[in-house]
Amino acid sequence: MRFLFSLALSSSLTISLPSVAEGPDDTYFDLTPYIAHLDKDRKTDRQAGGLRAAYGWGWQGPWYSEVQVFGSILESNDFSHTYGYPSQTDYYMYGLGFDVVYNFGDRIGYTPYLLGGLGAVNNDVLPDEDDATNAFVNFAAGITTQEISQRGIRLRGEVRYMYDFFKDNMSDWQLAFGISIPLRRPPAPAVATVSPQDIAPIQEPEQQIDVKLADSDNDGVLDRDDRCPDTLPGAKVDSEGCVIANQVIILDNIHFEFNSSTLTPIAQNELLRVVLALRNQPGSEVEIAGHTDSLGNDNYNLRLSQSRADAVRAFLIQNGINTSRLTAIGYGEQQPIASNETESGRAQNRRVEIHFR
Repeated sequence: MRFLFSLALSSSLTISLPSVAEGPDDTYFDLTPYIAHLDKDRKTDRQAGGLRAAYGWGWQGPWYSEVQVFGSILESNDFSHTYGYPSQTDYYMYGLGFDVVYNFGDRIGYTPYLLGGLGAVNNDVLPDEDDATNAFVNFAAGITTQEISQRGIRLRGEVRYMYDFFKDNMSDWQLAFGISIPLRRPPAPAVATVSPQDIAPIQEPEQQIDVKLADSDNDGVLDRDDRCPDTLPGAKVDSEGCVIANQVIILDNIHFEFNSSTLTPIAQNELLRVVLALRNQPGSEVEIAGHTDSLGNDNYNLRLSQSRADAVRAFLIQNGINTSRLTAIGYGEQQPIASNETESGRAQNRRVEIHFR
């Protein structure tokens, strides 16, 4: 059992070392030292230290699963010889278990949770003939914090009750505090700066245009009367050509690299048109809204949409739009505009919107 614990722990540590992987699942590796208050019938000191490692993954909404390995060193007290045990001797517990976790939140901010599960634990005691491997059940209540580093590391604390079917059954309590390391998460927004001169010119058909009647941005207001040129397509404007507040515009051709928040070159080119439009709407404040389809874990999709909205905001800021005018919010899969049952519908749902305030 010692070998099994060492092997599982070293494997978990190996998993946690590579950089963030791409994938639809929200997975993590947690390492939590704990202090245990032991059942008096163990005939050891009532306090003991231990270490737990857990590999977790999301599978449906707030529901997650965890595989845990743990170990404790139990020190016998001075009166153990009264029960036939040698005094001042270390005993050991090693366990392997499976838990189901319910999160009361999205694992983005502070998120309380409950868990329950079962497994097997080996009690290595003296005399050796009393060694036994038994089943156990455990239940816990805890909380994970928001991210405390750019790598996405969180803190995790919990209180856990463990019922060990060793001898006449043992009831132990554990207080744990450690770290949670994401293994799959949306990467940080990639910011690229492109000069407005890099905008691909629009090829217009050659025709004679009456300058006095020209409407270059097709917003219904002639250029001679337009105080806010370069209006985004589809935007409603007032009589002077300035965008009316409280409307939503879906941005076309804003795409990202697969399963990431890296803007494609086409998306960067399209966003430069947004830059020009916002420069000519100096009084407007906008919300950048990111949306995904329903494929994959909804918590992961929420985080991915936020990361993509942040990437668009960062691009606009890098190209001269004041930060105070821009906010970014990811809505995940919560606001579809088409059916997620078809590929064309999912493609429509994967979008970026500008909300004029």
